[in-house]
Amino acid sequence: MSNYIPYFELAAWVASLLAWPKIRSSPYFRLFPFLLFIVVLVESWTILFYSYLPLTKSIVYNVQVPLQHLLYLVILYLSLKEVIRKKFILILTIFFLCFSLITTTWFTLPDRFNVLSYCLGSFCIIVGILIKFYEMLENPSGFNFLKQPLFHILFSYLLFNLGTLPYFVMSNWLYFIQSQKEVTAVLINVMTIFNYILYSTYTFVFLWMSLKKVHS
Repeated sequence: MSNYIPYFELAAWVASLLAWPKIRSSPYFRLFPFLLFIVVLVESWTILFYSYLPLTKSIVYNVQVPLQHLLYLVILYLSLKEVIRKKFILILTIFFLCFSLITTTWFTLPDRFNVLSYCLGSFCIIVGILIKFYEMLENPSGFNFLKQPLFHILFSYLLFNLGTLPYFVMSNWLYFIQSQKEVTAVLINVMTIFNYILYSTYTFVFLWMSLKKVHS
């Protein structure tokens, strides 16, 4: 079931490239093609070149995941208008970077996924998304969902973080102990479904932006 995730990620990246003429002037939307390229690059490596390179998946993901979280936090920072909210996200970002570096270097075994960094990054992004939603909905009567593609992207990523957090928190246990195969299968299937929802939403939104006049 999870074998098709790379195709959904690739579709989202291609859609973001097609939307480039519409998003290149946006300080935060123009980061999405780069972010999605990193996701596609890592997935391609795990499928095509993993057996030829002397790197474990854990090492690669311990670089990719914090970088991915960092880009989402930067996107949230750039999208916010209130200075005090931007400063709060900046503080969260700096704390997350320091925490990730320390926990990856001293508290994570070479063949283990840094679940501590993932949990903090996911938590910071969830908080940042909720702050952005609050800013968006401060004036509900003037908010047009059909002209705010960022809302749909952030909402899908919020669902993804909330839905997949249990899986990634237990990833080391699942991969290296695997004493509960039924639990493992259920969590992987849940994670897969949320991936499909996330990247399908990205693909739709970017194609929509490439065809319609929307606010970026």
